[in-house]
Amino acid sequence: LLGHASMHLTNSNGEDSHPIKRAIWIRERLLHDPPLPPPPNVPALSTEDPNFAKLSIREQLQIHREDPACADCHRDIDAWGVALDHYDAVGLWRDVIRRPSGEKDEKGNPVFDQLPVDTKDTLPGGVELDGLDSLKSYLITERKDQFAHALVTKLLAYALGRSIGWSDEETV
Repeated sequence: LLGHASMHLTNSNGEDSHPIKRAIWIRERLLHDPPLPPPPNVPALSTEDPNFAKLSIREQLQIHREDPACADCHRDIDAWGVALDHYDAVGLWRDVIRRPSGEKDEKGNPVFDQLPVDTKDTLPGGVELDGLDSLKSYLITERKDQFAHALVTKLLAYALGRSIGWSDEETV
């Protein structure tokens, strides 16, 4: 599931991967542990600065986290999605991230900088992740009960055709 193109496409911005959307999807769907919604005054990542647009999403997020209010939430979210950054917007494997350099070649085509993909990050609690395999391993070993509970809850809700309430917990 984590390597399936549909999950990556659904959780991208259409042009590139989106670690935050992917992280929230994992937390909501696979662990039944959604992060808190962002506060209403959270600034979006700036796309107007051409130098900022040249950075990888990971580098953009590091700048975004310089705001202490943003850092508190992103500390608990980012690593889940960064681990999947080898997959581009449509779920194809990549070893480099292409960013427009702002220059054109002799034919007038845009020139792209190529940034290496870095999937290393640390989950809350100090767990080091580096790519899909380490994320899967962590989910299977350290979060297997939480994953199983989330899966059964989702399947039961689907089977019953309704949301699951606290009264269904014994059945789950």
